[in-house]
Amino acid sequence: MSKESIIDDSKPNAGRMYDYYLGGNHNFEVDRMAAEQVISLMPFAPKGARLQRWALQDIAAELTERRGFDVIIDFASGLPTNDHIHQIAPEGTTIIYSDYDPVVVEYAHDILGETPNVYYFEANAANPEALLGRPEVQKILDGKRKVGFVLWGVSAFLTDEVLAHTAKFIYDWAAPGSCLAFNAQGADLPQNPMLDRTFAIYEKMGAKFHRRSLDEFRHLLKPWKVDQDFVSLLEWHGFDESELAKEDLEMIGPLAGGFGAYLVK
Repeated sequence: MSKESIIDDSKPNAGRMYDYYLGGNHNFEVDRMAAEQVISLMPFAPKGARLQRWALQDIAAELTERRGFDVIIDFASGLPTNDHIHQIAPEGTTIIYSDYDPVVVEYAHDILGETPNVYYFEANAANPEALLGRPEVQKILDGKRKVGFVLWGVSAFLTDEVLAHTAKFIYDWAAPGSCLAFNAQGADLPQNPMLDRTFAIYEKMGAKFHRRSLDEFRHLLKPWKVDQDFVSLLEWHGFDESELAKEDLEMIGPLAGGFGAYLVK
């Protein structure tokens, strides 16, 4: 992809909108306009983005320092800015990021530069075999399959069939003892017309939101086993619920960005 292709401001991009919510500067005016439209409908959006990123920081520490993984493979990574996994994981940890959007990938390469042991590939979370089967990834892993996986902040945009396929393929590929940090995104959200209007914005961008119950997520993730039960992201990070405004609670309920869990093989 040419350098010019990075400067693609013809349509909003969910990853760059997420960067805007986080206060980053890797976004264009079209992204900021779309993000502000979402914020007008759902003022919780920037708080939700920060909560998701804080959760990723927790995950980086949990997978490496407490569970002992020295390789983390992250699907649907978005832009590696503002305290992403590689900035929290201990020195020497191998991080493999991926995203389906070639513009995001090219932008990520610019951001990461020559950061040691951190790689970014174009790959769709709906097709994990494409990432895990890449010769470059196989060379990096050098036969290692006991790794920590991350599938965070994307599950609501995958169909049931795709989510089940992704979970099963990763499980079959991974060695026993592997772990998957998973976000049951938006599980058990309340019915709210403002939420529906928010989801419609993303759907126009090609990112349809799929509502699910937590039990539906558990079924789709088999045969992974939940290591302790799912917890809300508020509890996950210790986010003070008092920081949620009345309109936040009316919009998304007390569950914020859904639930998270560590799944093990």
